[in-house]
Amino acid sequence: MKVLLLALNAKYIHTSLALRYIKAYCKDYQKEIHILETSINNNENEIIKAIYRERPDVIGISCYIWNMSYIKQLLPTLKKILPNMTIILGGPEVSYNSEDLLLNYNVDLIMEGEGEVTWQEYLDYRQKGKGSLDTIHGLVYKTAHETIHRTPTRKPLDLNLLPFVYDNMEGLEHKIIYYEASRGCPFNCQYCLSSIEQGVRFVPLETVKKHMSYFLDKKVKQVKFVDRTFNTRKQFAMEIWHHIIKHDNGYTNFHFEIAAELICEEMYDLLETARPGLIQFEIGVQSTNPKVLQIIKRPMPFEEIKKVVLRIKKMNNIHQHLDLIAGLPEEDYASFRQSFNDVMSIRPEQFQLGFLKLLKGSGLRENAESLGLVYKSEPPYEILYTSSISYDKMLRLHSIEELVDKYYNNGRFTHALEYLFKCLKSPFDFFEEFSIFWESKGYDLIEHNKMAYYFHLIEFGHQNAAVNEELLKELIRYDYLLNEPINEMPSQFETVNREELKVFYSTLLKDDNWLNVRLPHLIPLAPRQRYKVTHLEAFHYPIWSGRVDDLSSFTKRLSRPQKILFDYSTVPLKMLLIDEE
Repeated sequence: MKVLLLALNAKYIHTSLALRYIKAYCKDYQKEIHILETSINNNENEIIKAIYRERPDVIGISCYIWNMSYIKQLLPTLKKILPNMTIILGGPEVSYNSEDLLLNYNVDLIMEGEGEVTWQEYLDYRQKGKGSLDTIHGLVYKTAHETIHRTPTRKPLDLNLLPFVYDNMEGLEHKIIYYEASRGCPFNCQYCLSSIEQGVRFVPLETVKKHMSYFLDKKVKQVKFVDRTFNTRKQFAMEIWHHIIKHDNGYTNFHFEIAAELICEEMYDLLETARPGLIQFEIGVQSTNPKVLQIIKRPMPFEEIKKVVLRIKKMNNIHQHLDLIAGLPEEDYASFRQSFNDVMSIRPEQFQLGFLKLLKGSGLRENAESLGLVYKSEPPYEILYTSSISYDKMLRLHSIEELVDKYYNNGRFTHALEYLFKCLKSPFDFFEEFSIFWESKGYDLIEHNKMAYYFHLIEFGHQNAAVNEELLKELIRYDYLLNEPINEMPSQFETVNREELKVFYSTLLKDDNWLNVRLPHLIPLAPRQRYKVTHLEAFHYPIWSGRVDDLSSFTKRLSRPQKILFDYSTVPLKMLLIDEE
């Protein structure tokens, strides 16, 4: 019997941890089980062809909110081309109220909950004739009389038995490695499926350490822990952090989703010793409105979160990703604006603005009508509007989210954005007005190259009376110089006479006496090579002199432009102020 496990990931760089667990757990069937990983961005016919070539007797498909619609499209075709193939669905999206899939999509079997033991027992039944379907817990299937039969719920797996699934890293060199050190969550957030399971189970600590050493030895690029709240158990989390800090290979990055309020003094002391880039945190804020947080059963004062995030930020060695959810019950537009500005006041390295998904089995979905939540009927069940915020306003937030990702999260517009945040009263007000401008130009309907994002920001400043266009251009030019490989300076950024600057620049780089004093490491290079690793610019405003979060000193125009030489031959780059005698 040939078994194919199919993963339709959201992106190419993602991997399916769940299917690897199933194959590794079913030790007696390693030769029979094959995994096919692809993504929802791949051509449907190519996926169907790949499945057909395998000609499996049984196919198991891992179902999530991001791929369920795609799977529903595949199912009728799969049954037509492989009519004798048993189709089994599993995963979070089919673990609650999914009887319609059995009735309307020619699905043979649904596995609810954790699948490792269920698959083992099912294959024993199919291959060895052990037991019967109705004795295997966690199944939903049609009987011979076309009625739906559901077996008892599968008990949670003892994580001592959870296998390691990355013995062979072939084909995973350029992908994110997902890892699980615990299952369950101590919180009861009503938008999350983890609230259904009571308690938290842990993989043995020494086992986790052993696996971390393996990843470090293999120089994996990123290990992303999928634990809902990694620091649930203080000592467990600290032991793992201590292990990866002690055995750091200078390359691998570890991503953890944590609860900020569970960070303690001992954790600060330990985390402060980590190499910059070794660890990154994802922290779910969701909302800063206490009433909203009470409704979703995740009360956590934002001021406490802010203290923690700012203290970690001060260490300057851990990237922090902060999450906000739009569309939560009782969060109107004004309240969301406040939540947005509260999170932005911290200036996290990444600001992830998501939209509420009404997941099957979640508390918010069960109470959607009474809470005034209207959502899409099909996966991913995204919120459309609520009794507190209209569909029009939700569309505006979608536009804002897109621009936050393009302009804030990529980190290329830091100085320009700080200035615009102050010109437009607050970060939210800027992104709101910028999104209106963006849509008025039809920019939301077309693809843009990297340079276009700089140009559009200048264009926005040109039509906004609150913005000093010359200062904005200089800030954009400064951001450009700090983040892009320089060949030619785009004319749209200009505020100085480029020809005069070129003459001065040429003379400067040929002056070995000056270089010997200021940049001696450039002396061995020929003039042409010196040009390649440096760049000269001039600014009318002292934008290099202040802090990014305090631009008030930048607004006074200099009596004459200040020349700055950018030296890209060093990491980080050096900037030299050039004084003309």
